[in-house]
Amino acid sequence: MLLLAAILVGLELGSRCPPGGPLAFGSCTVRPTAIGVVALGAVLYVAGLTAVLAWVGGLQRRRVADARAARDWYLLAATIGLPIAPLLAFTVVLALR
Repeated sequence: MLLLAAILVGLELGSRCPPGGPLAFGSCTVRPTAIGVVALGAVLYVAGLTAVLAWVGGLQRRRVADARAARDWYLLAATIGLPIAPLLAFTVVLALR
């Protein structure tokens, strides 16, 4: 996820403005916001999944959850986090502007 975000940000920074890169869709005024949202969204997604792994690891150490439950929680967090992380990043980036 972080590598994909870095590639997208690199493509965006490497393109001329105008016409703009793949994130800003040709708008030079959207470019800083788009770069911030993609970068922060990827970091939030990875941080959230890391937190879920740590939490489930604690449950497994206490023998409250097994490997199947750990996988299910991880997949649930990955599925829910995919649309939530960019929305949260968008909110944070625009709030900091």
